[in-house]
Amino acid sequence: MVSIEQETASVSFDMEGDAYFMAGDILYYLSEFIKLDVDGAEFDGIAHITNTGGIGINIDEANEEVKYTIFTI
Repeated sequence: MVSIEQETASVSFDMEGDAYFMAGDILYYLSEFIKLDVDGAEFDGIAHITNTGGIGINIDEANEEVKYTIFTI
């Protein structure tokens, strides 16, 4: 895995109460991510962006911020 970008973004909620964050100009809903329940997993959740890349997230304990990593293989 090659990390392309790592940033922190705040978690917001839309009018229906769904949590999301912004990575640059792109909006990502937390419900789009697959939760990883594996001991020692690098990310709390992961989603694909392209067929060779994805985005992994780690959510802070207060559920206020997301640290995201955009990566490629």
